[in-house]
Amino acid sequence: MNVFPIRSSPYIFCALFVSVAVTLHAQTHPVPPSQTPGAKPGPSKTAPKYTEEQMQEMISKLEDRIQKAAEAVLGRIRKEETDVHLRFSYLRKPERLDPNYFKSKEDITIWRDSLKELKDKEIGLDKLYAEADQDLGNALIQQRINQSIADQIKNELLKSFPWNIIKKKSDLMREYIAEHDDLLAFYDKNWGSWKPGSEPGTATFSDNQLATTFQSLKEKINATGKQIDEQYKVMLE
Repeated sequence: MNVFPIRSSPYIFCALFVSVAVTLHAQTHPVPPSQTPGAKPGPSKTAPKYTEEQMQEMISKLEDRIQKAAEAVLGRIRKEETDVHLRFSYLRKPERLDPNYFKSKEDITIWRDSLKELKDKEIGLDKLYAEADQDLGNALIQQRINQSIADQIKNELLKSFPWNIIKKKSDLMREYIAEHDDLLAFYDKNWGSWKPGSEPGTATFSDNQLATTFQSLKEKINATGKQIDEQYKVMLE
């Protein structure tokens, strides 16, 4: 699953280029003094600084630079978002909620390490989103794009991020990681207190309190995981 948080990017770039084209046109086709409001009429022949062909070439080159700058930053975010989703998907498998799937306590340690890696990746992803403003600005300037135009482009790109969804997903992911950590701690502390249930993928406990605790942990993890799945679906719409 290739998770990409920026929606309708072709339309964003189209709007940016129209804005840039208008700016360039104003710079390269100055209004003759005789047409300036308040100016006295008089003969004037102000030649444009660039021809239409030259202006189109400038816009084309600018387009390439914008795409390179955007890809440098958004590409990193896309890569990390996809990695986080993949790791999350492994933890969402039904086997993780079946203690009978764990053959020894060493298996618990392995999945705790995987959970720690997911937590670290999520923290890194949050950092990329937090620094997107600065990173986009630097990337555009590195492509030798005029500061005023670079600011316009950066602001439009940042507005295209579904920030409310990103924040909600991040909050839910932290909850999910904490809940899954509680489940693994439960497995570790109560190792051997369960046996396979009558249905595949289920477990039974002789202690009713343990059974209740286990069921509560499963329900919380499933509920939070479902909400995260929903956020990812919205991001891809």
